[in-house]
Amino acid sequence: MRTMVDILIVDDSDEDAALTLESLRRAAPGATMLRLTDGEQALHFICASDGFAARPPGLPKLVLLDLHMPGIDGIAVLQSLRARPGMQEMPVVLWTSSSNPFFIEQALQAGASAYVVKPQSLDDYRSEIEMIVRRWLQGEASASSMITSKRSA
Repeated sequence: MRTMVDILIVDDSDEDAALTLESLRRAAPGATMLRLTDGEQALHFICASDGFAARPPGLPKLVLLDLHMPGIDGIAVLQSLRARPGMQEMPVVLWTSSSNPFFIEQALQAGASAYVVKPQSLDDYRSEIEMIVRRWLQGEASASSMITSKRSA
């Protein structure tokens, strides 16, 4: 029997997605992961529609969502998900290169579980991924100290 994806990565950048997946494999070696390249694919996958209607039931345990993507951007994906019954509590972390305060506020108002700016150094990148995994997959409240979040630890 197939299982649902633990971590869904939605990022149009091949380089960022490859680094994210490699970092996640280190931080969560037993997790199943899927990378999609745009917001429309993400909505179809999460809602089990279109080409993903036959996927295993359930929701991802964590969604890492890029902000700036062609077509449907991360904020629009987030708003659409949060408007659907049963998807308000699914952890959706905006994982982006933008540190613009406008986008941070917009994401948190739309219901982002957290907004994390992708670090520039490889070590910091891996550390942030480890913190995200500890906080959102393993439930360690103290791991959210470096994550801009609307929810208290």
